[in-house]
Amino acid sequence: MGKPFTSTLYRAAATGALVMVCTPAVAQSAASPAVLANHCAATLDVHIIEAFDHEPVSAANITVNHTFAGSTDEHGRLKVEGLCAGKVMVEAAHDAFEPGARLITLGPSGSVEIELKFKVEEYAVETKVTRTVDMRSTATISDEALERKRGQSLAEALADVPGVSQLRSGNGLAKPIVRGQFGRRLPIIVDGVRHRAQDWGLDHAPEIDPAIADRISVVRGASGVRYGPDAIGGVLLVDPPDMRRSPGVEGQTHLVGFSNGWGGDLSTRVQAVPASLPALTLQLEGSLKRQAAARTPDYALDNTGQEQWTAGATLAYRASEAVYQLSFRHLAAELGVCLCYRIDSPSDFMAQIQRGKPSGFELYRADANIERPYQALAHDLAVARARWTLGNVGTLTGTYAFQYDHRREYALVRQAVSGSQFAFRLWTHDIDLTLEHTPVHLSDHHHLIGSIGVVGMAQVHSYDGLPLVPDHKAGSAGVFAAERLIADEYELEAGVRYDFLARTAALDRDDFLRLVRSGQLLNDACGGVTDATAKINCSSTFHTVSASLGALRRFTTEWSSKLDLSVASRPPNPDEQYLNGTAPSFPVFGLGRPNLGAETTYSASITATYSSAKLAGEASAFGNYIADYIYFAPAIGADGMPIFDVLIRGAFPRFVTRPVDAVFYGADGGLTAVPLPWLEIGAQASLIRARNVTDHSYLVFVPSNNVRSSITVKRAQVWGMSNVMASVAGSYTARQSRFDLAADLAPPPEAYFVLGGTIAAEKRVGNQVIKFALQGANVLGRRYREYTSLMRYFADQPGRQVMLRVSLLF
Repeated sequence: MGKPFTSTLYRAAATGALVMVCTPAVAQSAASPAVLANHCAATLDVHIIEAFDHEPVSAANITVNHTFAGSTDEHGRLKVEGLCAGKVMVEAAHDAFEPGARLITLGPSGSVEIELKFKVEEYAVETKVTRTVDMRSTATISDEALERKRGQSLAEALADVPGVSQLRSGNGLAKPIVRGQFGRRLPIIVDGVRHRAQDWGLDHAPEIDPAIADRISVVRGASGVRYGPDAIGGVLLVDPPDMRRSPGVEGQTHLVGFSNGWGGDLSTRVQAVPASLPALTLQLEGSLKRQAAARTPDYALDNTGQEQWTAGATLAYRASEAVYQLSFRHLAAELGVCLCYRIDSPSDFMAQIQRGKPSGFELYRADANIERPYQALAHDLAVARARWTLGNVGTLTGTYAFQYDHRREYALVRQAVSGSQFAFRLWTHDIDLTLEHTPVHLSDHHHLIGSIGVVGMAQVHSYDGLPLVPDHKAGSAGVFAAERLIADEYELEAGVRYDFLARTAALDRDDFLRLVRSGQLLNDACGGVTDATAKINCSSTFHTVSASLGALRRFTTEWSSKLDLSVASRPPNPDEQYLNGTAPSFPVFGLGRPNLGAETTYSASITATYSSAKLAGEASAFGNYIADYIYFAPAIGADGMPIFDVLIRGAFPRFVTRPVDAVFYGADGGLTAVPLPWLEIGAQASLIRARNVTDHSYLVFVPSNNVRSSITVKRAQVWGMSNVMASVAGSYTARQSRFDLAADLAPPPEAYFVLGGTIAAEKRVGNQVIKFALQGANVLGRRYREYTSLMRYFADQPGRQVMLRVSLLF
């Protein structure tokens, strides 16, 4: 029998990957924690240390040949005896590290040192990635915080993060705003794939159910190198849960009831690993939501009910050198559009603003019927991903994703008309190939990690309906590279990315002429038009470059700071170029500008972080200068009054797209104190400023100052219930004092304060855990309007909300 082997597992800080090094070792006679084969005499001595500070990792669970062998001791060691010569599968798992697996061959003794290095599965469906510290200000919602957001939209789930607000326009119709940027400048990455949908409307909420997520991260600041040139304001990362690795079944079910917009939300997830094939994991998930129209403190928001369901499945298979994953998710929804959006003339619009209530509010109802106008949505996401370990080279990850987004909008029409007046279909193919090289150990205290990748996209958009947006086709390709130097007290990072985009839009002749008459397009811009021309093809190409420099400095074990300098260029979206009309969920008459060029942002941010047992906090300051910022805002006439377009369907304020130079700057941060084991106090604040440098006016839809605080009391046991907590939170939003009536339709609404609270507990019944929670929002029933809400021109925000949540973990 050959000599036994010593196995050392390292964690690479960039990816959370594990590296195993096997060298000949002298057999020891200590008792084995698990004897896996009595007739064999080989011994495996496992030693786990942290790669960059070389500290031992205790309590890591070791599995040999799919059988639990034990956990490492305080020195990070575990000895397994009684192994036979041949192939042995060794797996390691720890809550703070990326799980690892490696097939090792135990053979005859030899004098040559054997070194096996590997990276293991580290993407979201397989395991939760232990990422490096991002150079930008980053907040993550997970565990208890995400639990409290069950049944709410993605924008609502992020509302408590400093620097994040909402662009709302109805019950369930909202999109997140990060440091003043939203939609086109805030990509959403779901399970490692960019979400592709109709995001141009001010109220086009992302077709994403937060119930699929195990954690949601908000990266605040330009992130174009890794996530694409449109990550101007940051990026939202929606990560599914870890996949179960041991044989068995586990799952969870959540039921949430609502009092305002009465109704409920049911979601469930089940994971299973068959004992006969432990390398295979299956996950099934689904949700169903139904809500009636919401109510303000004084009247109902008629026709704002919603109905939504989702279904998904994920299959993952772990091989010795690779991991393969397939997943599919479908979302379908019907969302009512408030009848308050309907106005007949400009004078009615101005009178409604003065009155403070929509016309005919006395007849509004808070029922569950969804009538015209409304949106019907469907979104499909299919993902195929593989990850291969390439020996000492690194880890290669390939991802292919297909998305189909179908949006239909139904306007108020004669009873004889039954179909939709607007129908959008978007087909998108994405491919991503990334190589993360094996960490280069320059010295005991200096390590180099990084990645290089290529991306590609092909997209087809088809539109049927009243004048609004044209059909178009687009293709893009990009390449990026990033490297990080990691030392004990500091880290340095640099990255660069190049993207190419080609787009061709097919404009109807009448739409083309309308853009020419409005001054948005020159008559010969697309080759001219004749009487016989049915479609006019307008083509455009864009070359964009993104780059970033970052630094992290650790002053003490508690204090650290981060600096990020970035530049990124974003090409215009098709709607920004060719928008020409209005829609039921888009109560303005929008005009694009086909000759737009790319906008370029120059960004800087600095973040200070403190973390100790009783106090944790982060404060960040940022500044963005955006050249040729693509600005979509109300059109103001020569008389200083808003311009309205009067159509058969009503009167609509005109919004136009134009390039300006803009600057965004501000600060945000939060602090959490635990003065006593049972008491937690939190506070956070955000401040954002934005100016149109071109004409020295203020930009519209920029969030105003916000301060939020909370007090939470926790007890381990109360009246037979465990993990009992009670929390009270208050949020104050100031009136936006930086506005320009010459660039807006109405003055900003008044400041407001809303109060909320939560009471939660859980009970164990056998092997199951049942959780209960009672939550309240705007419990004082305050009447208010949000400056960042399109609804502020028409109606108040919803009033008091009470939610009851019951969760079963099994």
